[in-house]
Amino acid sequence: MFSDLVAAVDIGTTNVKIGLFNFSGEKIFLFQQRCFESSRSGVHEVSTEKWWKAVVQGFHSIDSSYRKNIVAICITGQGPTTIMVDERQKVFGKAITWIDKRGFESLKKIIEKGIDGQTATVVAHLIEVEKNLTQKVYLLQPSDFIIMKLTRKIVNASFPQSGYLPWNKEILEKFNLDKKFSIPPLVNTGEVISSIDRSIARVLGVNDKALIIAGAPDFAMALIGTGVLEDGMLCDRGGTSQGLTLCSAKKILHPGLITTPFFLDDYWKISGVMTTTGGAYEWFSRQVARTRLVNLARLMQIKRPTGVIFLPHLNGERSPYWNPSLRGAFFGLSFNDDWKTMLVSVVEGVAYAIREIVELMKKSGCDIKTIRTTGGQSLNDLWNQTKSDVLGKELEVVNVHESELLGCAIVAISSLSKESFLQISKKIVRVSRKFLPCMDKHEVYSRLFELYQLIHRRNEDIFEKLTKSL
Repeated sequence: MFSDLVAAVDIGTTNVKIGLFNFSGEKIFLFQQRCFESSRSGVHEVSTEKWWKAVVQGFHSIDSSYRKNIVAICITGQGPTTIMVDERQKVFGKAITWIDKRGFESLKKIIEKGIDGQTATVVAHLIEVEKNLTQKVYLLQPSDFIIMKLTRKIVNASFPQSGYLPWNKEILEKFNLDKKFSIPPLVNTGEVISSIDRSIARVLGVNDKALIIAGAPDFAMALIGTGVLEDGMLCDRGGTSQGLTLCSAKKILHPGLITTPFFLDDYWKISGVMTTTGGAYEWFSRQVARTRLVNLARLMQIKRPTGVIFLPHLNGERSPYWNPSLRGAFFGLSFNDDWKTMLVSVVEGVAYAIREIVELMKKSGCDIKTIRTTGGQSLNDLWNQTKSDVLGKELEVVNVHESELLGCAIVAISSLSKESFLQISKKIVRVSRKFLPCMDKHEVYSRLFELYQLIHRRNEDIFEKLTKSL
């Protein structure tokens, strides 16, 4: 029987996850429930109550003997996703996710004002929403919403450095949005917000003395959960979307990349984010192959490189293009190609997109010494080996692939033990597997990668015309 346990909650784009960990970082329990809602005509919203019901169900799935030993809960989640609530904690409408494309016709103009592409997407959303908003509201992210449900408090939980929340006072004032939108008090990552609300403790069946501890956006928790906390370490985080985040001692500024302070002193966070990567794999499995998610282990025998080039931009693209008009495409199909070959080419296309960001980082002067991968993709040899072959780099897989949950657990343990999360991460996070590139395949992939880039350059204006024609 375990004594003190910490619970971690992750409100993802596709799934809500809850993990239980002991103070040694051992995962005791994992719950996962799909909460994805399809987009329509560029609108992508999710019911916040759907998330909350999943959280309640998740806690009820935990054995009662474990639940009573939960001493702290830390929450993370997707973003930038916007939830609006009033001072009475009434939620206005549904959560507007980062996939939503309302207002994107003004995206280019917003970026031209010196706003990074990630923040610009949120500004575009707020400009559209503000038109029909009749009162002032607070801005929350998914993790903040769950914190509100657990504590009855309205806060933004995050690291205090810029680049972790998609909004700040200056941004709102710059676009005349401060009349309708307010930013809640910031609670720094690792700080205790309060004990859980007693009535909610009864609903979840947990001790009413359990502490709610501030987390941070999922990409930050993944950095802690993968131990990417030193210069030259890159985290490849693959889920519905993809995030590449480099811990760098050098400040590198380049169009297409996002550079903000790291949450550790003297380091910079250099990032590239892609819109639909794992989402492309799921789309092809369900909508084209007409099957449940295909176990990619079945496709290890498919010849690679396939020779089919896939552009994984099913909902526009963020890094490095920041172009909502881009679309997905298969290039080079023949009668010899079946759905299995096409699905492997989807995996290759994601790897090309990753390489494009990695190459941009390197050309900008970044030092990339270690690449660690996490998320659902890291569980599959085909994903891992293809990435390694395309990049020509060794790929490390860590012991807990739900790195966002582990990161939350580490932050909670740090808060309670008063030991730095840096030291705890170093003790807990371990590399479980390494994938080495096949250099013969890498040479062929390098030639195909040049074609991947060429296809983009020659068709970018056509994608723009296609979008305007619809």
